[in-house]
Amino acid sequence: MPTAKSRQDSTEPTPQQDEAAVPAAESASDAPAATDPPAGPEPGVYEYVHTDDCVYPHVPLTARAARSGRPATDDEPGEPAVDATVFDWPFGPPDDGRWKKTRKTKPNQAADNAGPLISEE
Repeated sequence: MPTAKSRQDSTEPTPQQDEAAVPAAESASDAPAATDPPAGPEPGVYEYVHTDDCVYPHVPLTARAARSGRPATDDEPGEPAVDATVFDWPFGPPDDGRWKKTRKTKPNQAADNAGPLISEE
């Protein structure tokens, strides 16, 4: 007498198997691939282009805006000219629109908790 094929021997997937396979496939497609480039600006030397100074506590870095100097008068002391901060961002600058990639190769400022920049002269 022929025996009925048991449900475990069947090669057809059961509804429970189909439902379990769908979320696993969806979650795999949601994860970024290992070859995707990182989001945000690329690493490199950037110049601070905003009009006001800014402190980045996570670096820590005080970014200074460029200011033209002002000569001293009889009533007021003068102000020296200040160059904008040029900083080497190893993982890219913050994506806040305050930094512009520059061709300048030497940073003029180090992180606030780092030692002073040493001149090669």
